[in-house]
Amino acid sequence: MLFSVHVADSGVRSALTRRPPTSSEAPGLLSACTMACGPFTPGAMPSPQLGREAMLGCWRDAESVERFLSDHPTGRELSTGWNTTMELFRSVGVWPGVDADMNAEAAKVSVPADGPTVAVTIGRFYVGKLIRFLRVNAALEEQFLTAPNVIWGTGLANPLKRMVGTLTVWESAGAAESYMRNGAHAAAVREHFDYGKDPTGHTFVTGGGFFGFRPVAVSGSLSGRNPFPAGARLVA
Repeated sequence: MLFSVHVADSGVRSALTRRPPTSSEAPGLLSACTMACGPFTPGAMPSPQLGREAMLGCWRDAESVERFLSDHPTGRELSTGWNTTMELFRSVGVWPGVDADMNAEAAKVSVPADGPTVAVTIGRFYVGKLIRFLRVNAALEEQFLTAPNVIWGTGLANPLKRMVGTLTVWESAGAAESYMRNGAHAAAVREHFDYGKDPTGHTFVTGGGFFGFRPVAVSGSLSGRNPFPAGARLVA
């Protein structure tokens, strides 16, 4: 099992209305979700980046990802941006659309001793708690903007599907873990996780979790607003 993330500046209409591919359309696809992007900001409210979209995918193998990017219309469009194929090494919660035991999958891959890693948080928000969630999330974004050893990051959202998430890239697994265990993030974990209420643990979102990945293949780039650093190398 492999995972992928695809981020592209494809235009406002595509970013807001993109339908994720299905397994019948993309052989080897186990799960996919599409969301619009928004860079992290120090303000209290999200800052949408109209025109930039992301797709998160779970796949049977690397060949399936390559075939999607070359043969599927959505894949060809997303291939013009930044694309990363990854191995899962850390999991808390469930991956939307996948019934497999994510902890068991993560146990197959050793935590990287060095080198960049990718972190994804994802879940469906509770409508009645959205305002409180945004307030808590604003503090996490401010912490991210001043965190050491950060390479890049963006917020993710699909309001129609009630999906929210974050995509962050770190110089090492240790840097990502330090962010999670300190400051506003550590406080949010203490105050807003309730494993008795929801099997995925969170009082603001459900049906998701936190996931850490080791990049195995990277292609493309992102320019414009919130560009991906041109000199950053995720794979040796």
